[in-house]
Amino acid sequence: MTRISTGLAALSLALTGATALAQPAQHGAAEWTADLDALVEVLEANHPNLFHTTSQAVWEAQLAAYRDSIPTMSDAERTVGMARLLGMIGDGHTWMPMHALPFDGLPPGPGFRSLPVSFELFDDGLFIIGATDPDLVGLRVETVGEVPVAEALARVLEILPQDAVNFSRELAPEWMMQAELLTALGLAADAEHIALTLTDGEASRVETLQPLGAGARYDWVFSMDGGPQGSEVWHTAAADTPVWQAPMTMPVRLVTSLENAAYLQVFSIANGPETYAGLARQAVAMAESLDDPVLILDLRRCLGGDGSLNPAFVDELVASEALAQPGRIRVLTSRQTHSAAIMLLSRLKNRTGAVRFGQSAADRPNHYGETNIWVTPNTGLPLIHASEFYATSSPGDTRPHHAPDIAIPYRFDDYAAGLDPVLEAALSYDPET
Repeated sequence: MTRISTGLAALSLALTGATALAQPAQHGAAEWTADLDALVEVLEANHPNLFHTTSQAVWEAQLAAYRDSIPTMSDAERTVGMARLLGMIGDGHTWMPMHALPFDGLPPGPGFRSLPVSFELFDDGLFIIGATDPDLVGLRVETVGEVPVAEALARVLEILPQDAVNFSRELAPEWMMQAELLTALGLAADAEHIALTLTDGEASRVETLQPLGAGARYDWVFSMDGGPQGSEVWHTAAADTPVWQAPMTMPVRLVTSLENAAYLQVFSIANGPETYAGLARQAVAMAESLDDPVLILDLRRCLGGDGSLNPAFVDELVASEALAQPGRIRVLTSRQTHSAAIMLLSRLKNRTGAVRFGQSAADRPNHYGETNIWVTPNTGLPLIHASEFYATSSPGDTRPHHAPDIAIPYRFDDYAAGLDPVLEAALSYDPET
């Protein structure tokens, strides 16, 4: 058995090039049952509180029902059943990846094949934002098979962390790209023919898709639309790439092209060639050089990292008298703002007058964390589970997430036009009004 402890942000930096391989060889019911027993043992030994979201009685009833059904299930259905058990635990650090993880020595995971489209979930629906067929790009999904898209999403969300709702809604579109997964959820009759009802807002039509070959490779962690690497033909919906979606090779970057604000984007809470706190110091100096000091801190793609680095980072912000006035620090968040980024949000809330813009973040302020990867001994499925509890807010804080002070709708048309209404709102914000 392999067990790796890492941050999900580190996982994301390494994921480009992870391969969706063909489904592994079939395993017998006895092997799956043994893996289930081993998983329960690992969870009981390492998770601080398995029943923080789902009661022990309900979880054990589902566990027993799954165990009884293993002999009659396909491997895809067995995979989904195990994922559902993990999802019931609820936190954003306990779930089953449906794609290959990038670490050396890890098996490929379920090996489900991907559809020749990429989805994104916006406030106004589930859209195709990339595809091998240009005629599919920009269409909104109405049904998967004969199931309305809202119900299809609900089925996917059942196998994702059920308490970390925002985080799960970020993952769900990528899960819906998995052909064998859709069949196991009853959304397709077979993995070779995935029917979608699509609309351009005026007319609807049914398209039947076949999965890509086993060698198709995606950047799986929250890529807006990387497309499969090596694909000769790939079409995207976005007319332009806003600065926050530009490729990042370092954990943190300071953008100098904005005229009216310093802009610091955090992809991973980590030291790079320059220290995390050192970049905060540079951003503060840039903001202080402006006639109207403003610091934009963009956490919309920050999946976490080393939370122990946050205090020194925030100290650099707090030391600036120019940024002490409420609203001078403006924080951008999304469903991807996760893990150690939640710790940073809490610290900023407690120590600064920062104003938050965008979408609600992924996790609760008080949440179960640490990304521990454990591999089932027989079926070779890498599974993720939490092992620590992080109280980043008051003990009585039961909020499901950090909500923005100024919520900005997440719409397909903005994405397609290459617009960034969150950044625009932050730049135009007047703290005096």
